[in-house]
Amino acid sequence: MKEQIKALVRERMSKRRIVLFGAGIIAEEFYEEYKHVLNISHCVSNIQKEWGKEMFMGELDVKKFDKKEIQSEDYIIICGPIAFRTIEIQLNNEGFRMYQDFVESHIASAIFENKKIALFYGQCVLRDIFQCLKKVPAFEKEYMSIWTQTSKHQAVIGNRVLYYTKELCDLYVYTPKILDRDSIYNISREELPKDCQAVSVSNLIVSLYWPQIVPDIETFNEWYIHPYNAKRDLDFYHTLYRWEDRNINRMVSEGMMTEEIVKILSDENFYSEKQVNKTKKVSLKLISIAEKGVDIAVGDFIEDNYRSIRLYQNYIHSNKIVVWEYVRRLLNQIGVSTSEVAQLEKESPEHIHEGGDVPIYPSVAKCLNLEFIDKKTIYEVMTGKEIVYMTFGEYIEHYAEYTRKAMEIVHMW
Repeated sequence: MKEQIKALVRERMSKRRIVLFGAGIIAEEFYEEYKHVLNISHCVSNIQKEWGKEMFMGELDVKKFDKKEIQSEDYIIICGPIAFRTIEIQLNNEGFRMYQDFVESHIASAIFENKKIALFYGQCVLRDIFQCLKKVPAFEKEYMSIWTQTSKHQAVIGNRVLYYTKELCDLYVYTPKILDRDSIYNISREELPKDCQAVSVSNLIVSLYWPQIVPDIETFNEWYIHPYNAKRDLDFYHTLYRWEDRNINRMVSEGMMTEEIVKILSDENFYSEKQVNKTKKVSLKLISIAEKGVDIAVGDFIEDNYRSIRLYQNYIHSNKIVVWEYVRRLLNQIGVSTSEVAQLEKESPEHIHEGGDVPIYPSVAKCLNLEFIDKKTIYEVMTGKEIVYMTFGEYIEHYAEYTRKAMEIVHMW
């Protein structure tokens, strides 16, 4: 069935006139890639401001979607995975059918170029791996990569790009939700094509550098003002403050002045060696549990390197060294050359995924004998407007003032 679908789509793309549904960046990328090899006629769109003669890149007309604008021999490429489900229903209501009359643009590219389809389904770490793999020539020569983000609010059947890509994929890379048993967006190996290779990748919470933070993604900070809250009036709100620093919030609540808080938390003896080692032991144990049965695991790499290199920006976003280690191990798993990985890793930015640093307490650095931190270390702190470069003391001051102001706003409600 899979090969029959691919043959049908390839034949229709080659012989029919192509109509792009959508006029955004994805349509532009598709058009630039295939305008010289496909007979792309025009665009249709549901967005009125996009309609007009030669409104698409100064070359193609953009028309309001109307069945009359689609000839019997046209083939529609949907260029918009987020809106795919809405457009699919719209086309179905007009009698058009997936594969027979239309297809999603990334699936179309993979089929037209006669490449294997690699489907990546997961959250941040998998997106980082996906982005790095797309830079590896040996992988790109063999696979067309498609990434679909998991959603707690949408069952697998509702994510139609995932649903159709899953039908056709040759390689399925996913992050199992081991600690999230009630998740509605898990997908099993049994739902994949029989010849599809399924590879699981660990998705870790790594708290070993941060004993001040509760190691739970859903940590609640009562003083955290959500960035989209209409009542916020802060210019310096911090998207990471929802990952609560218990020490700062407690001290502010107790009425301590910011200068005093900075002094106390900057002390190299604030955390004892016993406290820090307990956090490290728990963190490494949780990693071991999370990676049990996973195909691509990096717990050993973390344990061997956490002292010499800063592995994580914050407890769920790693720096490039961890991402490229995942890539290296994944390529070995599927039998693709890793000869170019070292150079690609060297050329990559430190942060594949810009999640913002959570600074490491001087007492933690001392107890763990961290080689990459000293008193002059600068952190990249993600604020609402931009990345701000701060020392540890400046970060504590920034956070304490945020909490203080947030408490005032909360008390006004």
